[in-house]
Amino acid sequence: MQAGGWTLATAADSDFDTVMSWFPDEDAVNIWGGPKFRYPFTGDTFREDCRIELMTSYVLRNSSGELAAFGQSCEREGRGHLARLVANPALRGQGAGRQLIQSIIAALEVESDYEEYSLFVYRHNTPAYQCYLSLGFAVTDYPDDAPMRDKCYFLTRKATHNRQ
Repeated sequence: MQAGGWTLATAADSDFDTVMSWFPDEDAVNIWGGPKFRYPFTGDTFREDCRIELMTSYVLRNSSGELAAFGQSCEREGRGHLARLVANPALRGQGAGRQLIQSIIAALEVESDYEEYSLFVYRHNTPAYQCYLSLGFAVTDYPDDAPMRDKCYFLTRKATHNRQ
């Protein structure tokens, strides 16, 4: 799927090696992948902790073909759930994260009938939180089964498709 010079594609195995290089320390991995994501990681543990067998992994490339962002989706409580969203640190501030989210949602709306989309964000991750709010997400009641209620927000937004 292509939009405005950005191209969304399913992540290839080699893309995970690039994404791994974006996390220089345990704190960066924790903010992105959560406290159960192992650090230091290997190629194998990184892929395992990304749960690639249970989630769809996407990459966003810029007009030069450079890997600009990575994210995943799955179904959670009947919603299209977005997870592990990250922009290439060298390209931050260029709209890659925003475009990634819009592109994943557009792809999910073609593939599914979700009425709503969701994601979690650490409360202290202000740039990501502000990005999600600007894309129409709003803080919603925290799921009963989800951990870290005191550290994260749960955000949802309605789907934009007009299915009959």
